[in-house]
Amino acid sequence: MATQELLIRPGTRRTRVLRTGAGDFRRPPGRPRPVVAPGVAAAANCAPRRMSGGLQLALVGVLTFVTCLGLAAVNGLSSAGSQPVPSGVATVQAQAGETLPQLAHRVAPNSPVGDVVDRIVALNHLADRALHAGQPLVVPA
Repeated sequence: MATQELLIRPGTRRTRVLRTGAGDFRRPPGRPRPVVAPGVAAAANCAPRRMSGGLQLALVGVLTFVTCLGLAAVNGLSSAGSQPVPSGVATVQAQAGETLPQLAHRVAPNSPVGDVVDRIVALNHLADRALHAGQPLVVPA
């Protein structure tokens, strides 16, 4: 069978139709069409949406600001009930099994432990931060 090209609706848009003989018309292959069943909802567009660059930048700025506020609040709360490290000094002996943070809490219970430990290390020139039972130490008092 010979295939002929037939033009339909001359003078308007040219549509190409293939004729395979005996009045049989077929459409050339084209874009597939979606099949929609009755009573079934059409599929939603599930592709992820992209945010604009300005919106992303604003979101990062807001998150950074909130994080900084949270850190400032935590630092403010941790030092709100504490007093500064005492400026005077006294000599005490380390007890058996005592660590520097325990000693700092014992000699200055209302001051920040880390600041008191740093002051004890500086006053006694401790290189390894190890304590020995009975060791005399100069501490803030």
